[in-house]
Amino acid sequence: MHVTISNVPWKFQHGLIRRCCSFVLSKFCTEELRSQIEIEVIGVRGLFEKEGALGYCSVSDDHFGSGKKIPTWFTIELDTAQTFEQLFVVLCHELVHAKQYATLQLRERYHPTYRKTWKEKDITDRYYSHQPHEQEAYRRELKLCTEFFANELEK
Repeated sequence: MHVTISNVPWKFQHGLIRRCCSFVLSKFCTEELRSQIEIEVIGVRGLFEKEGALGYCSVSDDHFGSGKKIPTWFTIELDTAQTFEQLFVVLCHELVHAKQYATLQLRERYHPTYRKTWKEKDITDRYYSHQPHEQEAYRRELKLCTEFFANELEK
């Protein structure tokens, strides 16, 4: 797995961010799949004020005609106005989405019209809080973050 980081202040410890990405995806993805994954983590100060979100995960290779069957390039945007702890919880949340895309549980189609599917079922018109991929990410984020930092303390 390759992780690049831009516009994230050093106080968030870039090495920790890279290790967190690796730790979370190792829980869900095979070693072979992880070896193909590239994640760009971008800090966006004031993201919440601008867009009402603390973070986003988007597929970077799906929209540019890569022809790949499984998406493996992701962009994760994080609001750097968050506390250290909150940023890592949100990172874990967004990494769950990366796992969902990479394992084809979550898919988005843009042509001819936008559609979002979860395990082959159309969820395009569901409210945010009723979307199963969001429910899973919220359910897992704190546990993953806690496990990651416990693992770091054992080193």
